[in-house]
Amino acid sequence: MKKRNLACLALAAPLLSLAACAGGTANLALSANWFLHTGDDPISSANETLEYAVTFEASDENTVLTYGDGTYKSVLSAETVKLADGTTEMCYHVHTELAIPVTYTLNGEQASFDDKVTSDVWFRDVSHSLQPVRSEKYVLSHTPMQNSSPDKLDALYETYEYTLAVEYDAACANAKMTLDYAQPSDTEASVSEVELSGSGTYLDNEQILFALRGVSMSSASAFRSINPAKRAVETVSMAETPSSATEKLTFDMNGESKERELTTYTFSLGYGGNNPGMSQTYTYAGVTDANNNLYRSALLRMEVPVLNSMGTLRYTLVKATFS
Repeated sequence: MKKRNLACLALAAPLLSLAACAGGTANLALSANWFLHTGDDPISSANETLEYAVTFEASDENTVLTYGDGTYKSVLSAETVKLADGTTEMCYHVHTELAIPVTYTLNGEQASFDDKVTSDVWFRDVSHSLQPVRSEKYVLSHTPMQNSSPDKLDALYETYEYTLAVEYDAACANAKMTLDYAQPSDTEASVSEVELSGSGTYLDNEQILFALRGVSMSSASAFRSINPAKRAVETVSMAETPSSATEKLTFDMNGESKERELTTYTFSLGYGGNNPGMSQTYTYAGVTDANNNLYRSALLRMEVPVLNSMGTLRYTLVKATFS
């Protein structure tokens, strides 16, 4: 079976890369900041949709790759699911969708595609440290290849289409990863058993963007997650304490579009270990009031570098619908 680098396949986070964290990792202190009253954690009332515009800024060196305007959506809901021990429990369910057109150009020839990434993840409440139950991801990506002197258009990219499913045991001590490729067709499916070793809170890759809303922004945080590229658990950490700012941002919230002044927190985050790759940057809304958290600590922006220094994809919140 040919080995493929999963880290190069996702156009959106959360396939991360950046900072190492020395020593053991403490458990995260999590709050349900996605609710108006942050001290509550009523999963049954979880109901929100966040919508983002996705734009691309090409690097000066990039003359072959262009992304058109894209969309990214994250939907939070509640669902009764069966746990690994056979019991059922009301859990959070986060579904995401990224859709973006991509065009490659060489010597006057062009090839255009519609790339897509969708994901679903189910996990428990704050009292269980948002312990994941399972996740599923589908990727269709025309990924830029590192080729200094391509002689034909299709040498600029490789098409990846795959599904990745992760299932956790009841103690969240072990995970089973099932990877199935539709493209490239010469790549066989694989199943990997991963021991979730180490200390500190464990988060599934697909829940990271949501879970960070529950983390205090007063200090740098770290946790554990599987690095899909290595099929192994690594520490994920903030490069430094999030920087605070007061910003005026315009987006639609519950049907009302206007300029809003809010406190924001910005930081970089990524896997530790060797060959960490490029960092991704996130900006979240701060908690306005524990009993009246208007903006629900939502993700406001993120920046995702494209492989081989081709440029940066920027995600910007345009619409939030909270229950």
